[in-house]
Amino acid sequence: MSRLTFAQRRGRDLRLPTLDAGQYLVEAMQILGPLRPGLAEARATDWPEIAAFARATERLSEPWEIETLAAMCAGYCAALRAGEDPLAIAPVDLDDSTAG
Repeated sequence: MSRLTFAQRRGRDLRLPTLDAGQYLVEAMQILGPLRPGLAEARATDWPEIAAFARATERLSEPWEIETLAAMCAGYCAALRAGEDPLAIAPVDLDDSTAG
């Protein structure tokens, strides 16, 4: 069970943004997976994997969608690495003044 599912079942306030038109990009990232194994540590899913996913699933057809998905995967990976620091600010608590 994922942490998200666990929190939802417990009735926690997740403070997630409401997405309208872009929800399909989040779903595409979840299906594709934002991370790939690397030599020393996980790395963000990169262009070759995203391009193959877009062709195979036909979920993404516009160049900006592929660019956005690549940026989302990179952001996910960066936040995961930042979260390894026990003193890091949780992503949900970041605002424009504290965002990296």
